[in-house]
Amino acid sequence: MRERERERKNNNKKIFFGILAFTLFFIIFELFIKTILVLNNKPTVYRTAAIGENSYDFLTGYYNKANSKEIVSKKSHYTQATDRYGFNLDGNRTVDKDLSEKNKCEFSIFIIGGSTTQGRALIDRFDPISARLETKLQKKYKNILFQVHNAGTGSFISQQELMLFQNRIFYSLKPDYIIIFNGTNDFAIPIGKNTYLSNSHYYQRVFQENFRKSSDGFFYYIDDFFSKNLSTYFVTKKTLEYLTKTYLFEKDRDDFKENLNNDYLLKKIDRYFFNINIFEKISENNINIDIFFQPQMLPDIIKNLSYNDQKIYENFKKDNSGYFESKQYFYNAVRDRIINYKAKKNNFFEIHDISNILDFKKEGKDESFYSDHVHYTHHSRPIIAEEIYIKIVDKVEKKINKDFKNCN
Repeated sequence: MRERERERKNNNKKIFFGILAFTLFFIIFELFIKTILVLNNKPTVYRTAAIGENSYDFLTGYYNKANSKEIVSKKSHYTQATDRYGFNLDGNRTVDKDLSEKNKCEFSIFIIGGSTTQGRALIDRFDPISARLETKLQKKYKNILFQVHNAGTGSFISQQELMLFQNRIFYSLKPDYIIIFNGTNDFAIPIGKNTYLSNSHYYQRVFQENFRKSSDGFFYYIDDFFSKNLSTYFVTKKTLEYLTKTYLFEKDRDDFKENLNNDYLLKKIDRYFFNINIFEKISENNINIDIFFQPQMLPDIIKNLSYNDQKIYENFKKDNSGYFESKQYFYNAVRDRIINYKAKKNNFFEIHDISNILDFKKEGKDESFYSDHVHYTHHSRPIIAEEIYIKIVDKVEKKINKDFKNCN
């Protein structure tokens, strides 16, 4: 009996120390994998639809996380704080406040768009397009308090901009003027396989699919939990993706290849103008809406840009064959549609093609207008802000003379 008892205890010890050794090994290996991923600037676990620092939003799929803190990195890159709505706090806007109320001499402008509107590679809080525009308007009209709210967020397309404007800003925040600055994301974001879902962002469709799958049972929860919490599990699945050429995360990602198909590009253009048409209809309610089709680096003008911009172009082109050629096709087609669209404008709506305003090199200078294949720098944002200012200033003055008479 004693021999059996001793043997049982020894076996229990072996099991215990075996489990302990395995657990310690796994923790060390998990930390090792996580460290390698961080050092290589790679995600350490799966994030649903890769929304990064944003948070889920039932209306637009995702949006800026509310009440975030501003960040000034060691590389002098600036990231704005956000208010209770998720709007970016830049320019003279430094504190969160209730935007549903404003004083009689406050002129409220919202500029809506993607990450190019929000701002990337910013040098300070006065660098975004919104802040630069606010400064220009404030300088001209000293008796009016201009508040240019930066409502941009990464990857937004026209449908999300429309939802944000119509159901949040226009519905409750008393805007005096709306500026939409967009174009490149409507090219980049796929239509998808189902036409009835195509007027939505790819991430929105991923969220919907994940919600649907969440009712499929226990194994989905286990897989989802491990993918979002364990780097080892995440890397294993990503490795299997690479080896088998089969997507295990967001299985419709191969839809991005549709950019190489002109028929798909025409559908994207139809999607873009479908939403533009709705903006125009809403503007008939006496709200000024100006849409700006944004500048981008494209094959037909690349020789006009700086050496660094050309280098960015060539490096991106190596790994993304056909991207710029397809984007050129998209841009040319949209430009043609805008020319024909202008004949239909009303007094409160206009769409502006400013896609060529960066297609030059400053004489005697080699300034970079782009920080990557999409985003701008502190050299190009003043040019963009100036162009927007020129296009809207007369309409702003008309509204001031009509609705802000007691502020002069």
